[in-house]
Amino acid sequence: MRRLLRHVTSLCLAVLIVTGVRVFCVSSYRVSTGSMQTILQEGDVVLVNKMHSLSNPGRGRIAVFKSPLGQDSESPPLFLGRCAGMPGDTILVTTGGCFVNGRPVQAESEKAFRIRKSVKTALLETLRHLDIPLRSVAEDSLSMTIRLTVHEESLLRTHLHQALQIEPAPEAEWSYRFVIPFEGYDYRPDSLSLFLYAHAIGQETDGRVQSDGVKLFAGSREVTTYRFVRDYYWMSSDGGDTVDSRHLGFVPRSCVTGNVWLCLYSRNKSRIFKRIY
Repeated sequence: MRRLLRHVTSLCLAVLIVTGVRVFCVSSYRVSTGSMQTILQEGDVVLVNKMHSLSNPGRGRIAVFKSPLGQDSESPPLFLGRCAGMPGDTILVTTGGCFVNGRPVQAESEKAFRIRKSVKTALLETLRHLDIPLRSVAEDSLSMTIRLTVHEESLLRTHLHQALQIEPAPEAEWSYRFVIPFEGYDYRPDSLSLFLYAHAIGQETDGRVQSDGVKLFAGSREVTTYRFVRDYYWMSSDGGDTVDSRHLGFVPRSCVTGNVWLCLYSRNKSRIFKRIY
């Protein structure tokens, strides 16, 4: 009888969640991306623990999060990714991959492209319109070199005028290192890392502190040190060309819905009611 009651209770909970009813701090979501294709497939229904704690979001856990680039919209897009970096971790991104505190977490899939410097203004406008971050590798008197994923390259070629077309650049070794911001972290702006921090700082200050690409300013006053007031995370994906923190930047805690807890439904019967780690 007790076993029967447990099955009936589980079934009722499943029905409530599948129909979209939220039970306490747990919600259901249908996977519509291949970003974590080694663990979850498109069409799977998962349960997400929305009760934030020191382990939620947790290191190495798969989480649901909103795009930090769409915080001003009514319904920013949701993403699925693995919490690869915690507040205070050191990230090293190189041509060979991404490393968290010296540990490899993701293969890099970006390519270098050269663009004539005379069309830099138009390029920056297009990148901003498409929400593609500027990952600059090098710049000289005639051209600038940026890095793009396969998806970003396709978007950019579609939206750029023929006269602004980009061309592949010879690959060269490159890397950049940064600390994931946390509450109380004092950041000193530099031109190499500012593109990563600028959006988060702008969000925290409601636009009162802005970047010109090289320095931070509050009005006409240069900001030489900025102290963060929120914790941030670095999200990675299994799919080489899917969207994660390489494209969205730091993800603030307020944008993280929570850890994925359980696979409730899947076409692959072996994954149903399987815990997700």
